[in-house]
Amino acid sequence: MKEKGLVSIQRLAACHSEVLTRRLHDVCLAVTGEVTNLRSKVSHLAISTLGDLFQALKKNMDQEAEEIARCLLQKMADTNEFIQRAAGQSLRAMVENVTLARSLVVLTSAGV
Repeated sequence: MKEKGLVSIQRLAACHSEVLTRRLHDVCLAVTGEVTNLRSKVSHLAISTLGDLFQALKKNMDQEAEEIARCLLQKMADTNEFIQRAAGQSLRAMVENVTLARSLVVLTSAGV
């Protein structure tokens, strides 16, 4: 069920991103909460969904970047290589799509 919800968010981000912008904070909180899911498949899908949100919503994600980056940076230390790779790709999507100043502040405040 959670997987279907995450896939739906990915599709909305790709095709109807304006729907997500109205409740963006709530959407990001829900997806970020699944990043720590014990099922690696759900966790991986949530991490990828965050990357898709950054790519689709770009600067609209500035306000959400700090909490998401903190969560993704923690996943970079995960023992599963595919989780690390997905977290790195989502962080890259963040840096490429939010404002440069915001990504700099977010990464330095998170301890990188």
